[in-house]
Amino acid sequence: MIQKKVIDAIYKKCSKRPVSPDELDIPLLFEKLPEETMIEIDGNDIIIGSIDSRSPFYRVPVNHIHAILEFDEAIAIVLHSTILFLSKDDGSLHVHLRDLRPSLMDRIRDVIPGM
Repeated sequence: MIQKKVIDAIYKKCSKRPVSPDELDIPLLFEKLPEETMIEIDGNDIIIGSIDSRSPFYRVPVNHIHAILEFDEAIAIVLHSTILFLSKDDGSLHVHLRDLRPSLMDRIRDVIPGM
């Protein structure tokens, strides 16, 4: 699987959404993933039909996607604080959730009690 260093680099490189969804490599999802993934476009959403419809990642709004990247074994859909890795072999989904760092105010509150 993809190492932490690479994942951190992805978040850093893809920190902002593209100006237009047309800049995303959406055809990559249809060209490189197996049919078992059951990728569909429904209006402004990408639907991953191979996962449970109750999953928060079943329907991904295109305007929330920062990038779509290809790796040797997977296609990555990069969101603000999540990367969805879809296997090229069997279409399985692996999710990476970004660790959110405490804000400056959170750190100050930790140092100064009663704030």
